[in-house]
Order: sequence, then structure tokens, then C-alpha cells
Amino acid sequence: MNHTVNLADLGRRVRSARLARRLTLEEVVSRTSFTVSWLSKLENGLLAPSLEGLVRLAEVLECGVDSLVEGLSIPPQYVVVKRGSGTTVPGRGGIVQESLADQWRNRRMHPVILHVSGNGSRRQPESHDGERFLLALEGSVKVAYGDEQIQLAPGDSLYIHAAIPHAIAPAGRGTAKVLSVAYDPTADEQSDPRRGRRNGSSNGVTTGKKGSRQPG
Repeated sequence: MNHTVNLADLGRRVRSARLARRLTLEEVVSRTSFTVSWLSKLENGLLAPSLEGLVRLAEVLECGVDSLVEGLSIPPQYVVVKRGSGTTVPGRGGIVQESLADQWRNRRMHPVILHVSGNGSRRQPESHDGERFLLALEGSVKVAYGDEQIQLAPGDSLYIHAAIPHAIAPAGRGTAKVLSVAYDPTADEQSDPRRGRRNGSSNGVTTGKKGSRQPG
């Protein structure tokens, strides 16, 4: 899903590029398949051009497309992920991760649903900057946290310092589901939440593509 573009700023940049070349609206459209009405609406922030249209316009204005759109992306004001539509990524140690908010770039919280089973290789403790919240949704899990062994039944939750090594394993048969929300204080420096992981993490946040949002 693409981010919304600030159409008002895009329109101002197109107008500035046109005036810098001392071109009228009519002169620009005479070299394209556009209409004066289309170009006027674009310059006034009332129209979202197609990529093809923007490329052709940049050619006529003798400027790069990047100069027209760079920095105009508006981050979403909210992200909606329908039940079961989060992207799932198999992890090591029998944990499948379902990401819930990848469309929010540079977010500081990383919510995922962990599907924890007894399959897979031996789980290695993970640690990373920030804090982490765990809520058992279905089934029971065991959390090895430093020297502690903590068991969570459905409805139980746990809040921890994520820098302390910890690992999650099922406490019974079948697959357990756990909501995990990790807080990342370095999010402004990282566009990929996986970059901050250490010590062979297999339970952290992954990126995905599904979800929906609407600008406010």
C-alpha cells in the first residue's frame, strides 16, 4: 500500500518548475496529452496524477520526477489490519510471526501475534533495546526471562525489559497464540525493525505487506 502524497506541495512544485521555464499552462499541455483543466487542478492540489503522467510532465518541464515528489510522502494516521490478514513469516524455534502494523514506517511499537508451537529447533534467547509486552491469547506459554521461568495462561500478561535475554516456548500441546508488542526507542533511526535484534532473535517483529489505512 502506498503512502499518501501531499498534493498541495506537489502542485506548488509543478507550478514553480513551469514558471521557472516561463511556460504557460497552454504551452505545457500543447506538448502533452493533458488538458489545461487537468494541469490547473494538479497545480492547485486538487488532482493526483498517475506515475506515467508525472513522468511525462517532468520531461516537458525538464526536471526529474524526484525533484517533484521527494519528501512529499505523508505517513498514515492509522493502520487497520483485518483479522488473519497480517503477513505471517515462519521463524526459528517453532514460532510463526504475524505482523500487525508494518505500514506505519519508523514506528516505535511493533505489534505481532506469535503462533508458538513445539515444532522447530531449540529456541535461543533474544534481547534488544526497549521494552516488551506479552499477552497470552490462546494456550499457555513459558517465558524464560533471565534466570526466571514465567508461565502465562490465556489472559495473563507480562511486561519486561527487552534487553534482558528472554525466550518463549509452549507450555502445553498444540499451538499457543501470544500478542507481543515491542517498544523500540531507536525507531527513528531504523526503517527496518529487525535491525535492532541481537543474540539470534527468532521472536521479534517482522515486516509484511498486508493491511489498510486511510488518511484522516
